[in-house]
Amino acid sequence: MTYIPYKIKVMRKAILQTVKATFPLLAGFFISTLYIQPSFAQQYIIANKDNTRPETSRQNSSPAIITSFKAEKFNGYNEISWTALSEQGTRKFIVEYSADAVNFQSAGQVLSTDGKYIFKHYTQDTRPLIYRVKIEELTGKFSYSPEIVLDGKEIPPVSIYPTIVTGSVINANAELPVQRLTITSVDGQQQFAKDLNGVSNFIPIVIPALGKGIYFITFYGNGWKSSSRFLISG
Repeated sequence: MTYIPYKIKVMRKAILQTVKATFPLLAGFFISTLYIQPSFAQQYIIANKDNTRPETSRQNSSPAIITSFKAEKFNGYNEISWTALSEQGTRKFIVEYSADAVNFQSAGQVLSTDGKYIFKHYTQDTRPLIYRVKIEELTGKFSYSPEIVLDGKEIPPVSIYPTIVTGSVINANAELPVQRLTITSVDGQQQFAKDLNGVSNFIPIVIPALGKGIYFITFYGNGWKSSSRFLISG
């Protein structure tokens, strides 16, 4: 039998007397309601007695840390490999890829196991793809690894023309969004730098007056860079 404090008994008795006097037909309903609700509440407390701080349990879960992240090209597929630390709260890893670093799609998924993972993405796409790992936690939350560009790619992210420059313009064709470029001489001295703020495709670049010789132009994107050599002939 459930113990009910004396004050609660007195309050119930007063409520029942009022209901009986005013609404005789509803008295039975109120009687069952007053005596069933405390029992239901007690059952709920007992069912959740082992989880007295549910918010603390959720806060203690942290995303896995991705390390040794690599993407390599093979015949007919790209191999994505990584290791993960602190993955106790992780449900699975989803490998995603993109050709523009903006729109990503899933290549497949791997369940969380022993901290070392190898995933083969079978594709005939010859573009320089960007990969990342989407981490799904046991709580249903998601986080992401850094993004990397496929190693051993046959097509560079950015190509330039002409490579023998006689004027003041170099044209670039960027497969990926470019954030910044620099021009350095063969001895490593920076001669020019410019922010491009994520532009892609055809990019005309006005360069400063440089002396005759060989120079390197390097383009930087989100997690990648691409360098090309050009010659100033006059």
